[in-house]
Amino acid sequence: MSENPKFNEYKEQISRILNTMFDFLSLEGTLTIEERGQKIGVKIASEDAGRIIGRKGQTLDSLQLILNRILFKQDENCPHVMLDIDGYANGEREHRPAGEDGGRREFNRRPRREHGGASHVSNEQLEQQARDAAIEVKRWGEPVKLPEMNAHDRRIIHVTLKDDPEVTTESIGEGAMKKVVISLAEKQSAADAQ
Repeated sequence: MSENPKFNEYKEQISRILNTMFDFLSLEGTLTIEERGQKIGVKIASEDAGRIIGRKGQTLDSLQLILNRILFKQDENCPHVMLDIDGYANGEREHRPAGEDGGRREFNRRPRREHGGASHVSNEQLEQQARDAAIEVKRWGEPVKLPEMNAHDRRIIHVTLKDDPEVTTESIGEGAMKKVVISLAEKQSAADAQ
């Protein structure tokens, strides 16, 4: 018996959305959808596994992000959906040793606009990226790691979120280009643990 009374409805939505995405991307796959506590797991079996996973799992992460955003727009109470293909997520993404990335999620979308042959990111785009990442952190409770950026861009991220009491920001890495990690604030994390 399902823990979530709407599980079958979510299952149909997930299946419809992923099959539509696969059709648009000319991919084929078989889906197995199951409850995993407070989350929903989707196992994908496909001859196109490499294309679905993408470089360093970026395509799979993007599909998962888009799927969750669509579901959340339709129903704010929808549980988080985790995608796995041929065991990839279990072996390399969900259960990484804490030393590798501390359990942080990558947020690989970095808005860019081309200008005179060079890539530039507007302040407004960076501010929106910071707010979007903060929403992800608050929704799922997991830290989000933004792509490497210069000091000016990192400062915009930090300043945009400095007055949000629910999240904290931290720059990590070496050299001029560093990543910004957005996490739940300590008092928020401690309250969730109780």
